[in-house]
Amino acid sequence: MGTAPKPPKPPPLDAVKVGVGDMVLGRYRVVEQIASGGHSVVFRGTDERLSRPVCIKVFSGLGGQSGVGRTSYEHFVQEAFALSRLTHPNTLRIYDFGHLGGGTGNEGMPLQVCEFMNGGTLSNVVREQGVQSISETARIIGAMCAALSEAHALGIVHRDIKPQNILFGSVGLSKLPKLADFGIAKWSADESEQENRAEDTAIVAGQKLAMYSPSWAAPEQLAGQPVSAATDIYSLAVVAVYMMSGKAVFADEDVYAGYKKRRHADTLVREALTPHGVPKQMIELLSKALAFDPKERLSDVDELARALLASITEPKPSARVPEDLPLTPTTPVSAITPPSGTTTEGVAEPQYPPRPSNTPPPTAMSSGPPRATSGWTPPTPRPPWMNTATPTHAGAPQRIALSDLPQPVAERRIHFLHSPTGVADLVGGQGSKVRITYLSSPTHARLIHIKGLSCFIAHVGGRPSPAVTLEQPSDIALVTPRAQEIGHLRVTTGVPDANPTTALIFPIGADRVAVAVEDCTDPILFDFGPGSDAYFVYTRGRTIPKTVHRRR
Repeated sequence: MGTAPKPPKPPPLDAVKVGVGDMVLGRYRVVEQIASGGHSVVFRGTDERLSRPVCIKVFSGLGGQSGVGRTSYEHFVQEAFALSRLTHPNTLRIYDFGHLGGGTGNEGMPLQVCEFMNGGTLSNVVREQGVQSISETARIIGAMCAALSEAHALGIVHRDIKPQNILFGSVGLSKLPKLADFGIAKWSADESEQENRAEDTAIVAGQKLAMYSPSWAAPEQLAGQPVSAATDIYSLAVVAVYMMSGKAVFADEDVYAGYKKRRHADTLVREALTPHGVPKQMIELLSKALAFDPKERLSDVDELARALLASITEPKPSARVPEDLPLTPTTPVSAITPPSGTTTEGVAEPQYPPRPSNTPPPTAMSSGPPRATSGWTPPTPRPPWMNTATPTHAGAPQRIALSDLPQPVAERRIHFLHSPTGVADLVGGQGSKVRITYLSSPTHARLIHIKGLSCFIAHVGGRPSPAVTLEQPSDIALVTPRAQEIGHLRVTTGVPDANPTTALIFPIGADRVAVAVEDCTDPILFDFGPGSDAYFVYTRGRTIPKTVHRRR
């Protein structure tokens, strides 16, 4: 891990002026001012070394040497340190940190350089597009839960969740949400890093500086009480209500009136969401997340993410996600994809958990949508196709070229996806959807983060979760909130051909295919199995040619 920002020192009295055209930290050119307020002025800039857009956030110096000024300075520096610890793809990435000016006795004016998000804020989206759909709300709030899950595990409470701090970056036709502005985050773990944290410094009048946004804050924040992960859960729920109703239910209130109003959150949520057709299960979920007492809220953000997914995928409004999802009903042969040429001889048959004696025999899995019934009977789990196939791999591999049309290979439809950003959405059988994100790591050439957009994810034989991160080729199960497997995904890297600079060879079912290196430098195969789709996703290589349809 890189060197953390130095402990904060008192800021200078005079702010360092930064203008369009200036070069900061020796490599970042200021292009235009895009925002200001609070502790900082924000610019769009260019990293001239890597030719990429960046966001340059410069401390404004407001407050000088007062208690407010010192606290603002400390929190600005702390934000850089917090972001340096966070690596989740739904958290804004920090690229650089430094100081401008400075001299005897001070460090100068601090600034951060972060990734530039070109899709606006959630506040912009709701203002321009209006009320958001239930599925879009679940997608964005689920992404924020995933980002906060990492932060909370490190003892970081964001405590300023609001639509203005949820940013979007355009990735193809979709928008990737990211959580930003950890400027007033609260640390509660790892005392060895205490020097890098800001406190709620008391100003000269003896009052603490308010560390929240009144319209989105939890009641304990308004009362000046200790915060916890439950504080962020509360604010996320307020944002979810805002997305589906277009209404900030605690807006336009002074602190005392807002505090009293929060005692009736369940009524306010019901009144705001019922006219928009939001299911009763989701209303009850958000009401629980907005419980006045933090101890009565959901246990953690992962529970909120699971419950949100269940509320839009379960056919019965009264159905609940199990508190502890069981193991997926298969026994893995190996979590690692076997190399080309291996067979499955001698592999044990998958083992399934016994069915309770008082339940009827399972029925075959339906390919259609789930149907509401008076009682739920789990369908017969399907063995992973990769454990039952018998690869032959005889003869020369089939060479396939880049195309924007699916190509039939081994009972599959093969697609090429060129994603310079390393993010792609894939669709498998049973309507399952996943998002893959390529991540960099000091110890691995590439990590693959796989997140379920319509299902949970698990290593075959492991416990379901919203997402997994792979360090090597693996076999993955796609699982419903009721722990019902609906499909499997094999993630495979290619083996070099006899001439390593010519092609990479991939096993697909009983066949092998060759992908030219000059077409795709770094392809990874995501195979959903026979009768479904398989995708070659690559970040470097040729652009996929467009098929020209001639008129007859």
